[in-house]
Amino acid sequence: MVSGEPSVSVEDELSDSMKEMIGGCCVCSDERGWAENPLVYCDGHGCNVAVHQACYGIVQVPTGPWFCRKCESQERAARVRCELCPHKDGALKRTDNGGWAHVVCALYIPEVQFANVSTMEPIVLQSVPHDRYNKTCYICDEQGRESKAATGACMTCNKHGCRQAFHVTCAQLAGLLCEEEGNGADNVQYCGYCKYHFSKLRHKDKEKHKQKHRKQAESSPLIPSLTVTTEKILKLGDCFPPEGSFPERHCYSFSPCSYLSCHWSSGLECSPFEDLSGLYTFRVRQDAENPLYP
Repeated sequence: MVSGEPSVSVEDELSDSMKEMIGGCCVCSDERGWAENPLVYCDGHGCNVAVHQACYGIVQVPTGPWFCRKCESQERAARVRCELCPHKDGALKRTDNGGWAHVVCALYIPEVQFANVSTMEPIVLQSVPHDRYNKTCYICDEQGRESKAATGACMTCNKHGCRQAFHVTCAQLAGLLCEEEGNGADNVQYCGYCKYHFSKLRHKDKEKHKQKHRKQAESSPLIPSLTVTTEKILKLGDCFPPEGSFPERHCYSFSPCSYLSCHWSSGLECSPFEDLSGLYTFRVRQDAENPLYP
């Protein structure tokens, strides 16, 4: 099954029985699909694998049924396990020694390679240092899975000096993986952080966005602008400021989404307003009884 559109919009058109198949990519976790990089869903019985064409190394998108490598092999499920983590579900591929490994594990453990970068298989494990197999996953320990903590190989928090180790898939389930701008020929660097440093990283990123918008507001000329009313905000996505936001905010921005997304709701999508001045003004207040009013 192939989806070239975001799964949210496709889901509305499907029956309840089909909705169970819809989900984010098992590799990058993005729920969106594009015509040039669609989401492909495995048609194997009981399989819930969904991957982007590029994330799984699918050279040509099938016109009919498609099966992930695990379902295609027809190997007994009990025998299929990732050599790098304790999780059995997900998008797996064969390793160079005849075993299995998650594609996402292969991407985030630096020493793992793909014999063929186009098809992303087989996954080559021979360069993984033995030390990685000796580390224990702190996420498994925290969640009461001590018996699984020493299974497979662990990545280490990308914060320099931090020694926290964890399984790639454990970090993926906890939302601790990210892609950063790479150096040199590598245009993407696959990074993972422990919960503490990931939280600090997000806070630092939010502060950068605030400073950016503050500078834009200071450098923008004071010209007639559009005031957003409560009704308009509610129409755009029922957006309410989170607890701890400032009582009153002013922002001049070239995009209404940018300010609201950075400061209120990271997932908000809205349609641009018609404004001949080219600038938008947001003036919003908050109190206990009226969360949002102009």
